[in-house]
Amino acid sequence: MADIRDQLRKAGLLSEKQLRQAKHQERVHATELGHAGIEAERRAEEERQRAEAAARKEADRRHVDEQRRKDLEEAAAQRLAQLVRGGWMRDATAGARRFFFVTGSGRISFLDVSDIAARKLATGAAAIVETLGWVRGEHCVVTDRAVSEIARLRPEVVCFWNGGDRRGHEDHPAGAGGEDAAPPAAESAD
Repeated sequence: MADIRDQLRKAGLLSEKQLRQAKHQERVHATELGHAGIEAERRAEEERQRAEAAARKEADRRHVDEQRRKDLEEAAAQRLAQLVRGGWMRDATAGARRFFFVTGSGRISFLDVSDIAARKLATGAAAIVETLGWVRGEHCVVTDRAVSEIARLRPEVVCFWNGGDRRGHEDHPAGAGGEDAAPPAAESAD
């Protein structure tokens, strides 16, 4: 404390009189508190500094965790874009067959697909996914290899896939659709 006052005095920010008054106030304060009070103040200051250090450490840890999460999300988004672009069957939507499917928002939509693409969609060798702006149009047809990893990364992007895991839900729209989609079988009551 005295070192700081000396530096302030040398810099011309504190006069000799102000320096003497500060020293006097410090002695009066120490006398009023006594030895136990000064020790309690010192312990309280150390505890405050430890708490501040712990808070800074926790804030740094949260910041690192948040940055790591953002990096992972960005890497997953880049991988997803790569999968959609790489698995995109460009000639699949150049046909005259209308293929209906349910989007992630529950809306019924369709793509005009070629005969080959319709067969691949029906057999599970292809799937319809949301493009999320990575290729032209809102939806596109991708290969089964691409959709298996897309479904693992972001299952909500898959709109129709007649094969593989349909996100673990029997009623999920990724399994519904197509030209010949049959209604669910009625259970018999015995």
